[in-house]
Amino acid sequence: MTSFPKWSDVRAEVVAGAGGEERVDEARKRNRAYIGAYRLAERRQSLGLSQNDVADRMQVP
Repeated sequence: MTSFPKWSDVRAEVVAGAGGEERVDEARKRNRAYIGAYRLAERRQSLGLSQNDVADRMQVP
């Protein structure tokens, strides 16, 4: 059976390799924004709305 290391045992090395906690936090924020935008687009499309339709409803000039 293959054994894998615990995340708590390797996290510090992985974070350091990624550029530190600040870089990991920035990447996490970008990922959350991407997921949120993707979900919003899915919802808009499921309602049969275009981006222009949404902008019109939001009264965006």
